[in-house]
Amino acid sequence: MPVIWAIATLLFSFAAAAYLQIPTFVLALGYGWSHAFGPKRWVLRAAALAAFVAFLSSAPPAWAIGATAVPSAFFWVFSLLNANPNIFRALDAEHIVKRRAPVGDGAHLVVGLCAEGIPAVCYPLESMVIPRHVLNDSVGERPVLISFCAACRSSLVYDRVVAGRVLSFEVIGVRRRNMILRDRETGTIWQQGTGEAVYGALRGRQLEMLPAQQMSQDDWLSCHPDSLIAAEAPGAPRGLIPKDRLLKMLEVTKTLMVPGYTGLDGLGLRETVWGVTVGDRSKAYPVSQLRRVSSFGDRVGSTDIEIRYNLATNHIEGWERPTGKRLVLQSHWWLGWKEFHPDTEVWEASSARPYGSM
Repeated sequence: MPVIWAIATLLFSFAAAAYLQIPTFVLALGYGWSHAFGPKRWVLRAAALAAFVAFLSSAPPAWAIGATAVPSAFFWVFSLLNANPNIFRALDAEHIVKRRAPVGDGAHLVVGLCAEGIPAVCYPLESMVIPRHVLNDSVGERPVLISFCAACRSSLVYDRVVAGRVLSFEVIGVRRRNMILRDRETGTIWQQGTGEAVYGALRGRQLEMLPAQQMSQDDWLSCHPDSLIAAEAPGAPRGLIPKDRLLKMLEVTKTLMVPGYTGLDGLGLRETVWGVTVGDRSKAYPVSQLRRVSSFGDRVGSTDIEIRYNLATNHIEGWERPTGKRLVLQSHWWLGWKEFHPDTEVWEASSARPYGSM
C-alpha cells in the first residue's frame, strides 16, 4: 500500500506540472483537457497532497519519504509556474506602439498585414511575434490577432471580432502539430491553424483570416512605403523565460514532431508551402516549386485562380477568376498544413499555365 500511495503522489504532482503539455502527446485526452485548466490543475495538486498524506500515514521508512517528497514537491511548485500563457506572454494593444520609422536591421523578417480598410502594418517576427506567439492588436478600428505557431511555422492573422464581440487570446498549448489558444472572455479553445473554436462556449465559431505576408522589413516597406511598424511599448509585460533563451528552446521544433491524425506523405515534413482554400477544396504551393514558376494560372476544385509570387521578397498574391476576389494564402510547414487539410492537392510547376491566360 505505501508504494501505491507514493506512485499516486508522484503521478498527480507530475500531471499538475505538465498539465498543458500532456495533451500534445496524448491526443486521446481531447481539447476538453485544456479547457478551464486552472481549476482542474488545482484538483490534481490537491490529489497529490492527499496521496502524500495517505503515504505518510502508512509509516514508510525515512528514505522512501525523501524519495517521494523531493520530486513531488518540485513538480507541485513547478506546476504553479509552468503555464504557457506565462511563457509566451501575449501582448495587448496597449503594449504595442506603431510608427513609420524602420526598426533595427532592415533585413530582419516581419509579418505584414495589408487588409482592405485599414493601414498597412508589420510586426518584427523574431523580436516580437515569435517570443509572444500572440499579439492582440487593433489596426485602425479593426481588432486583429497576430499569431505564430513554432510547431508548424505558421504566422497567421485573424479578425478578433466574433458575433459582435471583441476577443483577446493567449497561448494554451500544442495539439495536432499546431498551437491552440484560449480567449479570455469565454475560455473557449481555438485551433490556430484553422481559426476554429474547437471546445467551449463558442465551439463551432470561426475567426476570419486576413491576408498576411512574411518577408524582410526592407522588402515590406518597398511594397508599402507608408506602412506602420510595430514595436513593444516600454513596460510591456515580460514572459517567464527571456526572449533569447526562448528562441533557442524553440529550435527543438526543427527536429521534434508531435503526434497528429493525418499522414504526411507527399512532401518533406518541413517543406514550406503556401496554402489556399477555395470553397471545400484546398491546395498547397511548395516554395521549392514556386522558385521555378512564379506567376501562373491554376484551378482549385472548379474555381480558376491566378497566383503571383516574388521569389526575391517572398511576397505572394492570388485572385479568383473572373471575379478578381482576393485569395487569402497562408504559409505553413507541410506537417502543419496537411494535418488540417488531409485531402489537399499539391501544385507542381510543370502544371502551371501562363499568367493571365485564363
